Amino acid sequence: MMKKPGWRANLSFFFALFSYWLWLSVLDRAIFTFSVWNKIGEPIDIFYAFLYGAKLDFSLAAYLCVLPFLFFTIQQFWIKRRVSPWLLRGYVMIPTFVFAATTAGNLPLYEAWGEKISKRAITLGLDTIGGVSNSIDIETLVQGGIVLIVFFTGAHYFYHLVVVRYAKYSLLSPALTAGITAIGIAILFSFIRGGYGRATINQSSVYFSEDNTANHAAVNTYWSFLKDLTKSTKKNPYRFMEDQEAQRAVARTIPPMSEHSIVLTTTRPNVILVLLEGLVAQVFEDLGGEKNVTPKMKQLMDEGISFRRAYAAADRSDKGMIAVMSGFPAQGPESIIKYIPKHEKLPAVGQIFDSLGYVTSFYHGGQSEFYNFKSFMFTHGIDRVVDNMDFPLGVQRNSWGVYDHVVANRMLIDFGHDEKPFFSVFYTLVNHEPFHLVPGYQFGNDTKANAYRSTAFYTDTMLFDFIEKAKKQPWFKETIVLVTSDHGHVYPTEIYGLDKPERYHIPLFIFGGALKKEYQGTKVDHVVSQLDVASTLAGFVDVSASRFPYSQNLFAKQRGHTAFYNSNGTFGAINNEAAASYDMLRRDAGYSTLSHAEWAKRDSLLHLAKGYYQCVFDKFLRF
Repeated sequence: MMKKPGWRANLSFFFALFSYWLWLSVLDRAIFTFSVWNKIGEPIDIFYAFLYGAKLDFSLAAYLCVLPFLFFTIQQFWIKRRVSPWLLRGYVMIPTFVFAATTAGNLPLYEAWGEKISKRAITLGLDTIGGVSNSIDIETLVQGGIVLIVFFTGAHYFYHLVVVRYAKYSLLSPALTAGITAIGIAILFSFIRGGYGRATINQSSVYFSEDNTANHAAVNTYWSFLKDLTKSTKKNPYRFMEDQEAQRAVARTIPPMSEHSIVLTTTRPNVILVLLEGLVAQVFEDLGGEKNVTPKMKQLMDEGISFRRAYAAADRSDKGMIAVMSGFPAQGPESIIKYIPKHEKLPAVGQIFDSLGYVTSFYHGGQSEFYNFKSFMFTHGIDRVVDNMDFPLGVQRNSWGVYDHVVANRMLIDFGHDEKPFFSVFYTLVNHEPFHLVPGYQFGNDTKANAYRSTAFYTDTMLFDFIEKAKKQPWFKETIVLVTSDHGHVYPTEIYGLDKPERYHIPLFIFGGALKKEYQGTKVDHVVSQLDVASTLAGFVDVSASRFPYSQNLFAKQRGHTAFYNSNGTFGAINNEAAASYDMLRRDAGYSTLSHAEWAKRDSLLHLAKGYYQCVFDKFLRF
């Protein structure tokens, strides 16, 4: 058999190595697509995800071939001999292991967050190792193990049957080496850049569908993650217009402060702020959701004022806490609470009550260090923080910490001893993944959605029992209770992506002995925001809310009715008439409730959202 010329052997090797990296991308996409196939509307979109996604696959493969190609040039010109095969194995092994971990970690993250793995997910995970471990159940571990077995099996056999077979050294002439080097550089550069147009390749290059799940399948997980890791956090990603124009957009959505209706019988009420972990409108019958999941909270809603179109600022707890306590909007790929020097400069409602001589407290069954909640509370007027460490070892706990009913009972005891008035935050936890519940699940736990319904039912019962006991206390007649959720959630319906306003639709209701009787049973159908809680609490004690410029009193006589929401890769706005979102990867309009003929209204709404988040992120950078 005739021996292959040297240049053909080298070409075969680089083709094999390039194909190996392509194969890992295909493996990742196949695993991801298999995990979300029931969420992709059209089966043909799976084929298109592989077809369109190849563009980023080739770019990633080209990036990973740069160093081997550079070494080939050095070897041909200077080393001129065979080197240890472990150099290649070591180089291939490191990205392979990183990619395997990325693929395995991406699946549960996408299921919970609705977006692929990113720098924000990793940094939050590293900052809150305990929180990550608490979210992992046996199903997640089994899934991860299967993914790693499939991935490493595919990688191992491709590498040894294809790459190793062609990893042969052949000395070439200097002229031929120079020619191959020039051609190779041009080819790799072309694949890396994705062509020679003005715009370089990016995630939006592979978007092809109105179905974002299909688009996410097309996006190369590794390319997108590495791109996100190298992205600057010191630049505003929402730079759409001149600053003055952005400020005018904000002014149009948030009118100047006006007088507000007095809904309480006193200006010094006891205040209980209940933050429900991840409860969405879809499990509240009175908000258009499912029946019999939260029947007790419906009774509480009927006793007070219920805001039927309230929307969370974002999709995660770290942003929800800031939205409620500081009236500060979410910052997309960033989270101000993880930067202690920044969040210390934020105003918060706890400082208002502390300045008025209130006894202030924060109760949470989990670790208060999670997301820097503890430091935020202590630096913002909260004198007492009660968390998992303040309960005996024998009390009932799940993977996240002490059960909410145990915490609620502790609150009632403490309130009985506290001087009055008091301000207290009760942050629940049982309705958090992995939705562990003892002794049983009202709706079963055969699916994550049913487990979510069950923990929502538990939360409903727990809160009602807490309030029933509180009503028997002498201090309750001077107490107002505000209940809302910290953020939206994918469960239980699993049909609303991060671009849909329904994902962020949350409960918000107010009741208690201090509420005037004429307001009991009130239903408000105008759009309001989770951000409005801060100004409303300030109004309860007759303090100016000027420190919360993005928050409006829920009872203001002149107020806007536009709510804004965002996640890592999308943002949107909703008012009484319409909703629209913008996809940051595609850099174009995404979801909209408006028809094609009404796109001018859609664009006008998105213009407000663009200006809004441009101003918000600029302010975040200035803190």
